[in-house]
Amino acid sequence: MKNQNLQFNRTTPPVRIVGSLLCALLVSFAALTARAQTAAVIAPQGDAFYTNGHEAPAFLDIIAASFTISNTLTLTVDVAGSLDALPNPPGSPGVFDWHFALNTDDSTYPPGLPLPPGHFAPAEFYVGALWDGTAFSGLLIDRRPALTGQPALQYSGSRIILTVPAALAAEVRAAVVLPGATWNCITLRADGTLGSDGIHRADAIGRQPWPQ
Repeated sequence: MKNQNLQFNRTTPPVRIVGSLLCALLVSFAALTARAQTAAVIAPQGDAFYTNGHEAPAFLDIIAASFTISNTLTLTVDVAGSLDALPNPPGSPGVFDWHFALNTDDSTYPPGLPLPPGHFAPAEFYVGALWDGTAFSGLLIDRRPALTGQPALQYSGSRIILTVPAALAAEVRAAVVLPGATWNCITLRADGTLGSDGIHRADAIGRQPWPQ
């Protein structure tokens, strides 16, 4: 496990925007293409339900998400509810989670965090915002080492704008295999730490094509 200093800043949207901007995850990578490449999607409101069928709170209901690559890599999610006065997550230690899954190589299906043992997912990178009832933190997981049985690398911070060290840029760029690379956005509630059982997904935007 490798930790780097990340900055994670909370933001407030303009009044003219309907709903609230839940979080903006700005992930800075050096040496990526200077021409902006953007993929964006609008999602229906009111479709957030936990896996047990219970309605999820509006702050986990995704209404829009975007992924832009230029000299920086920017991931933004808008939700239907306010970010203010969030409740304590159920469980101990539980978290609420808003994250992006970056599937850079469609031929692999790594195990490991943030999933429980024995579970697999196509994404090689996880970039998320976590609320533990007291404060937000940012988390980036490079899941590719799990393909060889090594623990996934984690880069964590404590503010709502993520700035990832530029050294990771070359790894991300090298990991992208086109066509087939995708990204998506997910919200969930975890009744324990990430990587344990008790994960209840609330809302998700399906896999989207890599920005071109």
